[in-house]
Amino acid sequence: MKLIGFAFGIRTVRSFSVEDRLGAIVDEILYCPDSEFNEKIFPEVRENHNTKLLFDPVNQNKFTITPQDFVFEYNTKNDFNNEFDKYLKSYVSVLTKKVFKEYKIKNISRFGFIIKSELEEKDTFLKEISTIIEKHKGTDDSLSLRFNVITKKPLKMKELITEDYDNEIVTYDKPKTTSPLTLSVDYQKYFKPELNIIEDATQDFETFCRNTYSVFKTKYLKKE
Repeated sequence: MKLIGFAFGIRTVRSFSVEDRLGAIVDEILYCPDSEFNEKIFPEVRENHNTKLLFDPVNQNKFTITPQDFVFEYNTKNDFNNEFDKYLKSYVSVLTKKVFKEYKIKNISRFGFIIKSELEEKDTFLKEISTIIEKHKGTDDSLSLRFNVITKKPLKMKELITEDYDNEIVTYDKPKTTSPLTLSVDYQKYFKPELNIIEDATQDFETFCRNTYSVFKTKYLKKE
């Protein structure tokens, strides 16, 4: 298995105050001292309605900012672990510790972390699926398979029991015979009700991503 990319994302309840200040938020992300999301990394800033997109046309990396979403998507260049560590630290320091505070961004509804990989061959699960397909329909020259697993994670907070839950979305994709077989796992943590401020999370965003990456390595990498 080859790790080829990752994505970090935080979703909030749509806010008109954030919508009015998207330009200032983009400037904060681009020009914050020691930010890894500066104009050298993202030479283009695109806009479409209420969406700002920081874009790298060469490596196809992007940072999407909307009134409710803050999503950084990255394709690994050299070393997955080093790049994951570098960009996660910057995402946390620039976004969660600076932008969220300065612009009073509240009502956080979801954390998200995606890990993307290429498989040299079908794993045990996919081989079983392919056996069934071949039995009934013939060889699966192309493949697109997606499923999710929801785990309830309620928390007791004073007189309230939350309806928090985790959602793991697994996607296998091979558009055509000559395409590499890819596996992406999207780990999502939902907060119901929403967090008033991001500091209310029992597990901060950086810990969520690092712990989730450890789960991924145990579940997928150690099987290789």
